Amino acid sequence: MAEAIVIGAFLVILLFIQIRDQKEVVILAKRNFIKVGLMLTLAVSVLIIFWPQQLADQIKLGIFAIMIASIGLLREGLTQKRLIKFGILTGDYQQFEAIQLEDSRLGETFVTFYKGKNSHFSTLFSQDLKSIEKFLSQNGLENKLVIGEMPEEKVTSNPKKKQSKSPAKRLRSTKL
Repeated sequence: MAEAIVIGAFLVILLFIQIRDQKEVVILAKRNFIKVGLMLTLAVSVLIIFWPQQLADQIKLGIFAIMIASIGLLREGLTQKRLIKFGILTGDYQQFEAIQLEDSRLGETFVTFYKGKNSHFSTLFSQDLKSIEKFLSQNGLENKLVIGEMPEEKVTSNPKKKQSKSPAKRLRSTKL
């Protein structure tokens, strides 16, 4: 039972941090209603199918279902200083190597934040590419922005070679 209480306390702390961070969001990410529906359906299904007899196990399963549902319900977006996304506790813009902006259909913008070689986060925004670019440039990130597709050398970079320029600077230097 003590284990269930500790897990519940950690979930409450995580949800408190995520909800508090949502108040700082300036540009909201586009909400995928299919994802919301699937997460809520999955949470309810897990409760119905795996409902245990013991109270401690019921609390743990309830915590798990709340966590699944919160993935679909919590909002994501951009603040003045960082990215807000479920599961990212510190999404400070300075930790990202590059921020790729791609124009999507119907004036939407697909943004990918590259943290390392195999670590990146992607989000779709309802705003057009120019407004997202302007917002990120106003926050001092113009040297990390990559508009369009990522250069091939970034995708298949050789780990033995140390590259001195940022991906955004390399892209600018290769343009005609």
